Amino acid sequence: MSKIFDLVVVGAGPAGLMAAVTAAKEGLQVALVERKTEIASIKRSCCSMIINEPDTHGECVTIGNNKIVFHRRDFSVPYNGPYIPLKQCIRFSPKGYKLLVERNEDPVSIAINKEILLEGLLKEASALGVTVFSGTLGLKAVNNARTLTVTVRQEDRTFEIIGKTAIASDGLNSRLVENLGLNKGRKFIGTFTVLTYYMEGVECPHPPAWIVFVGKGHYPSQKGQLDFLPKPQKDGSWLYELSYGRPIIDNRSLQVDLDWFVSKSTFAPWFKKARIAKTLSAVMNFYTPILDPQAGRLLIVGDAACFIEVYNQGGLMYGHAAAQAIAKFLRTGKGFEDYTEFWRKTFGYNQPGAIENTLQGFGLHVLEDDELDYLFSLTDNETYKGYVNEYTFPAIIMGAFMSHISEIRRDRPKLAQKIKKLSQVSIEEFLQVDKKGRGKGHKKSKGKIR
Repeated sequence: MSKIFDLVVVGAGPAGLMAAVTAAKEGLQVALVERKTEIASIKRSCCSMIINEPDTHGECVTIGNNKIVFHRRDFSVPYNGPYIPLKQCIRFSPKGYKLLVERNEDPVSIAINKEILLEGLLKEASALGVTVFSGTLGLKAVNNARTLTVTVRQEDRTFEIIGKTAIASDGLNSRLVENLGLNKGRKFIGTFTVLTYYMEGVECPHPPAWIVFVGKGHYPSQKGQLDFLPKPQKDGSWLYELSYGRPIIDNRSLQVDLDWFVSKSTFAPWFKKARIAKTLSAVMNFYTPILDPQAGRLLIVGDAACFIEVYNQGGLMYGHAAAQAIAKFLRTGKGFEDYTEFWRKTFGYNQPGAIENTLQGFGLHVLEDDELDYLFSLTDNETYKGYVNEYTFPAIIMGAFMSHISEIRRDRPKLAQKIKKLSQVSIEEFLQVDKKGRGKGHKKSKGKIR
């Protein structure tokens, strides 16, 4: 292809689409490359929520009046779809004891329809003159003196797209990041698989909530985590999303675990009349974040540079910031450093100790089921205040447990010591993987609680 674009964006999720729209508004000639033929369709398990706790990724995000508003960076994104304000966040132990978090004045999180979000951005990108290559896989990017060459594959042909700059926003398992050799400087943590059921006819006795089932006793493999919440559909109806993620374990099927939970667990009565309307899955490689998201004339944006995910709002925000930085670079020769500084400062997992702190709250399966049942029995009739936010929620959990520490020391002195030592548990133990990122049974490690 002889045309030279100002910007080539590889990956058309929230980050890539937002970058393309923002760059086009800055007057740049933009090419957008996406491997999916139907760009706005969701083909894999993924998050589709807005985290509305102030200061998440250094921003304050609200939704309403057909738009998602970013108050600090002062921009908004059209969204005319349905959304569900989640009233509660609930953690359940294997026997059904709970830890409940809610807020009176606003929701703990907001579930949106991601396909409608992507459709709106794609429509705007097309109207602004963005050249869209759908059904096209980005393979690699090579820096030249004043341009980049992005090699792509479309059906049975391979060709090159030339750009003055580029953005890699091709997701958690980014091909561009891998082929640029940027994963070599990161710590590989593990490979995880996710299976998601979208279900109708669920009889959940709780108001709209983000629910997490904690403990080994929820499924036969005794690994991983189950998340459960309502998701709005395009027609305004709800389906309940049940997502199960765990490290790869031999050849055992995620479906066996998930079906067992639906049919035989403490919570099986919720699913007696349920029907699976749709099934999605995903495979994810977890690395520590890329702290320097620049490779020559290319910026790495969104999930492609992060640990787990940057949330929908993170994708939108970082796509917007990256496009602005590139527009400045093309005008002045400087600007990439603006994005790098912003990324380092705002993304939660870039901060020292953030991964360990988060996993302390989400990795409670290092405790035994009877210990979790006991702890959650202490909090079962109480309500705590907070949001759905992986960076701040661990403090709520630990605060709840510590409010009962006198009882725990009296009734379960060994458990009290385990809670005290949770901060010493290794990342691998929290995520139930070995030092090579494999989930093949519990192995002794320095961080394991005894």
